Amino acid sequence: MDFWSSALLSELKCAECPDAKLHEEKINYCSNFYFLRSHNNNSLIFSFPVKIKCSILDDFSEGRGGEDGFTAELIEKIKKSIRTTPELYPLAGLATKNPSDYASNLEPVTFCKTSPGAGQRLWKADCNNYCNNDEVCLNLSGAISYPERQTVRDVKETKEIFFALLESVADIVSQFDKKEALRSALLSLDQKIMRENLSRYGLVSFIADGTRPVRSYTKYRGTFRIAGPNPNCNIPYFFPKELMPVEMELMASGGVVSGLGIRKKEIFAVTGSNAEGKSTFLQTVRSGFDDHLRGDGRCFVVTKTNLMSAESAEEDISGSDISLFFKSLPPGISGTPKCVTGRGSGSMGMAAMFSKALLKKSSIIIIDEDKSATNLLIPNCMQSEDVVPLSVICKDNRQKLGDSSVLFAAATMDILVAEADRIMEFKNHQPSGINREEFRLKLKKHLLAVAGRL
Repeated sequence: MDFWSSALLSELKCAECPDAKLHEEKINYCSNFYFLRSHNNNSLIFSFPVKIKCSILDDFSEGRGGEDGFTAELIEKIKKSIRTTPELYPLAGLATKNPSDYASNLEPVTFCKTSPGAGQRLWKADCNNYCNNDEVCLNLSGAISYPERQTVRDVKETKEIFFALLESVADIVSQFDKKEALRSALLSLDQKIMRENLSRYGLVSFIADGTRPVRSYTKYRGTFRIAGPNPNCNIPYFFPKELMPVEMELMASGGVVSGLGIRKKEIFAVTGSNAEGKSTFLQTVRSGFDDHLRGDGRCFVVTKTNLMSAESAEEDISGSDISLFFKSLPPGISGTPKCVTGRGSGSMGMAAMFSKALLKKSSIIIIDEDKSATNLLIPNCMQSEDVVPLSVICKDNRQKLGDSSVLFAAATMDILVAEADRIMEFKNHQPSGINREEFRLKLKKHLLAVAGRL
């Protein structure tokens, strides 16, 4: 162990902060515990786990199960205090020559649960930052200016910086409003219970009225699941009666919330012109894997977590069963449609993904026209009889889709849209319902007109 890690380990073990101490049981050297000189030699970068007494948690029975919501809100409260509290400067390296190197610790987070690999650089509620009985466990990291020497005086001054950091974090924990903490926990718990109860309602996904779907991306939040809300343009969803909205009960906090439910075994079409929000809606449904904080805009979007996508992909599909779509294989592809060997075209890759989703009994299979091989989805006059597009499967062999719902976005695939159980159109970024039979009549007239002009 290097000098500063060894010296500060000893000092932190003896920290005289009554409510906060080093979480020795969680120390993993070189992983979550280190005090190391930065690559530019200017900073002492650090990481260490702490546990902090939290009296709020003594009477937190209503919010049990949603503590990650409270932890996430607590971390955000600490972040908001960093720039105005010198004792907290180390968390963002604000006293170093290169604070931008540590800016990820200041980045706002609007979720309390997401997949383990998402937003790894963000400070958020996770397996290192959580509540445990009457304690809050946090992993503190950041940087301070590198001490000039390794003398007793330097060790003492450096120790005081970290003691002050501990005390300041403990103060924020102790001052957290109990009602606010409970609201945060109940919001998280509501989302977890709603997701568990989807099957009770015959649903695979639920998108609440008032959901604000548009995201704002940053250097540290580059994907839609962890991106924050867009403050400049974020039109909320309100689903009209034509789409047969449903209500879900908020079991933790009380009350009900209305919105659109995607049903089990349903084919649901999202249509509309270019740049009207179709792909954004699909992203919103996918974001229902996660639990969000107040202000994210997606707090009551919940989706079964075994959702899968099917996209165009030229890749090795060896071992895949694409017999649902292909009756024979083209030259260059070995095996049989039930067990392919080799690299497939974009449509064959998509067929492999779709079939894999069915095999895994995915609750929802998502298709976005922008990323799809459309020749696998709708027929054309040049298509081989050995290829069966999805629209034909939906019409003639619906049972082959099993218990999976199919949710797709399309602007030009009217023949597939015509096979949907429900059709939602986005116009001016607002959802509306289209009557299936009226859509079919309109499509017939359009196709006859096109044929007449040939």
